[in-house]
Amino acid sequence: MIDKSQASLVEALSQIQNGSTIMIGGFGTAGQPAELIDGLIELGIKDLVIV
Repeated sequence: MIDKSQASLVEALSQIQNGSTIMIGGFGTAGQPAELIDGLIELGIKDLVIV
């Protein structure tokens, strides 16, 4: 099995480009990856498809 885990948030976000499709888990604010979402906004990544 391929290990797809990332060592840091910066490393994970570096793999996401404009127009990417990403899946974000959680229910409402419970389990929501707030740091990931904030990082996407800070980096100005746009035209995402959120599943």
